[in-house]
Amino acid sequence: MVWAAVLAASVAGASPDRVPSGPALLPAALRLSHALPDGAAAPVLADATPIGGFVQVAPVTGSMPTRRTELRMAHDGKFLYVKVHAFDPEPSAIVAQQMRRDVEDMLTEDQVTLVFDPDGEGRNGYLFAVNANGAQFDALVFDGGQMRYDWDALWRSEAHIGADGWHAEITIPLSVFGRRGPVDTQTLRMWRFNAERWMPRGSERSRLAGIQPDKQVYSLGDALPLPAITSEQDDWGLRLKPSLRVTRESAAATGTGRARQRLEPGLEVFHESTSGLRTTAALNIDFGEAEADERAVNLTRFELLRPEKREFFLRDAGRFTFGGLVESAVIPYYSRRIGLDETGRARSLDAGLKFSGQWSGFDFGLFGARVAGGPTEPGEPDQPAADVAVLRVARALGERSRIGWMATRGNPEGTAGSALWGMDYQYRNTDWALPGGQGGKTLETHAWVQQSTNAGLGNGQAWGGSVMFPNVGLTGSADWQHVDASFKPALGYLAEAGVTRGQGQIGWWHRTAEGGSIIPEVDWNYRRKLDGTEKSWLLNPEIGWTSAAGDTVMAEVFFEGDRVASAYSPVPGVTIQPGSYGWHYLFGYLETAPSRPVSAVAELRSGGYYDGHRDDQTVHLAWKPSPHWGWRVGVARNAISLPTGSFTVRTASLRLDHTPHTRLAQSLLVQWDNVSSQLGVSARLRWWWAPEREVIFSLDRLGYTGGQRELLPNQTRAMLKLVWNFER
Repeated sequence: MVWAAVLAASVAGASPDRVPSGPALLPAALRLSHALPDGAAAPVLADATPIGGFVQVAPVTGSMPTRRTELRMAHDGKFLYVKVHAFDPEPSAIVAQQMRRDVEDMLTEDQVTLVFDPDGEGRNGYLFAVNANGAQFDALVFDGGQMRYDWDALWRSEAHIGADGWHAEITIPLSVFGRRGPVDTQTLRMWRFNAERWMPRGSERSRLAGIQPDKQVYSLGDALPLPAITSEQDDWGLRLKPSLRVTRESAAATGTGRARQRLEPGLEVFHESTSGLRTTAALNIDFGEAEADERAVNLTRFELLRPEKREFFLRDAGRFTFGGLVESAVIPYYSRRIGLDETGRARSLDAGLKFSGQWSGFDFGLFGARVAGGPTEPGEPDQPAADVAVLRVARALGERSRIGWMATRGNPEGTAGSALWGMDYQYRNTDWALPGGQGGKTLETHAWVQQSTNAGLGNGQAWGGSVMFPNVGLTGSADWQHVDASFKPALGYLAEAGVTRGQGQIGWWHRTAEGGSIIPEVDWNYRRKLDGTEKSWLLNPEIGWTSAAGDTVMAEVFFEGDRVASAYSPVPGVTIQPGSYGWHYLFGYLETAPSRPVSAVAELRSGGYYDGHRDDQTVHLAWKPSPHWGWRVGVARNAISLPTGSFTVRTASLRLDHTPHTRLAQSLLVQWDNVSSQLGVSARLRWWWAPEREVIFSLDRLGYTGGQRELLPNQTRAMLKLVWNFER
């Protein structure tokens, strides 16, 4: 947990001292009299009040930045225009390698990040980042300081490098933030806003607010107040997104034993009322354009947790989070359950409807859909269509607490009798003080309870909680969970039922004078089956160093124990027999900063594994010869030797990215593993050939390696999709 925060930040400052900065109230965005054509915003923005006041977060917390940053904002009731001037006396040294959208490595290059909280409550917001090439990165902010990188909005950015640094012009539709009515003249509504600039040269990070090395720019509670920006009300708040797709599927992909070709229309409708209620409707939409999962061989006893990558489910995804359970062993609503069957075969949505927004102080999200049925395997009965629904409601209790409720109904497999409800509580304080100590610390806690009902299984409960303290100095986290044997979230994710588990970390986060981090830490993990048949534990002392630029070296020692009740095979020909085991091993990790043209990640594991031995080696190399081309190659080896047998798992991947400009992106991913002995290929092309039109092509020939262990035949699927966007 702690190292994840350090790597996400890439750097921070040298001192944990809390330094107030920035104006108490940011100037309101300049109101333009009419909509501007493309490229006309820059000269008009010259009249807007400049926003400066950036302060160093790293390497010298609280000092003036070595290079000035200036923002200007204006709006015309339909769009928000932002002009960035990032001064730099050495423009030839500016790092700008990425042109592809939503590549996390872009955040390690010269870039500026903007964060908006249009509700002004420090809970939900939006993040937009742009580099010196104009490449885009956006994300949802939820629960006050958590991010979903996989969210996308439709916005524009242009950038260029000049003699005095680099300049960027950003255009964001106000509909992204919500279609709110006029500001009440008696009670001035406020947004929250923060901005940050990262400069790899010198490892310098500067920010408007939250000037602490252990805080992130997306910590909404630290953002500055900004007078609310309201959208025009002369439109309908309506966006139509019709599409036409041609697909071809192999016999293995259709489940019928015969290949199939289809020509199908699709439609998505988006509406936002002046009260902020967002409505999304979908008819016959397909998810073939989503990025393919990278292949992984599952060496555990549990299903792999895969991230959501489909745009329809990512919109307003922050409204549906629960109990801080984002990457957890139990999640009440896991959207990948919808539209993907047990074999990994995609199912389109016959119809879907989603509502989200605020009403009378309540945050809410409501989602319902009918998932198409269809063939499973030749000679087997078709999977029936499934009706599923999710309701999420939350309400703030003051500035730092929130209580919420969630309910789900339906089973994606098409069976009846499945439902779930749950309640959760969150406390988040970004200005907490240790007894007798200095304030400005972040403390976040969650508590939750869930109950499920399933036909043939009955009722089951799960409950748990977590605490996080991700700060310079004393740092750590802990969470615990209890899951009944009869608990099953039909629309969620569950690693296993009938278990209690806990995990955590405690360490000391030291900041070096150069802005790097040294963290000695001890991690622990405990799991016990409720019937007493199984128990496992882990103790993991480690020490890691991360430079201000993002280079990382870690050394760890693992001590593990496991009592196994029934035999299982992690790989073919190797069986772990029932019994009690104890072992230990060494682990090393090395990562070079991805802002360099050539970067690498390497992992090494060697030592015990149950009553045998296991050696792992993983290497990933990335090369960016230019902003238009990128290569990445990865190889991994897992050698397992037990008394029952030996097996070596080998995986290899090659990815090629070509981005001629920011509106055209192509990628090719080739993967292989010796467990399936199959070569997988995944190709994507996305071209925004006009502001309201795009072309998407996808090709997948990949075996599924998710919840099932048995090998499945390769499934080949190709799709060409034309998409239009109309706003009224």
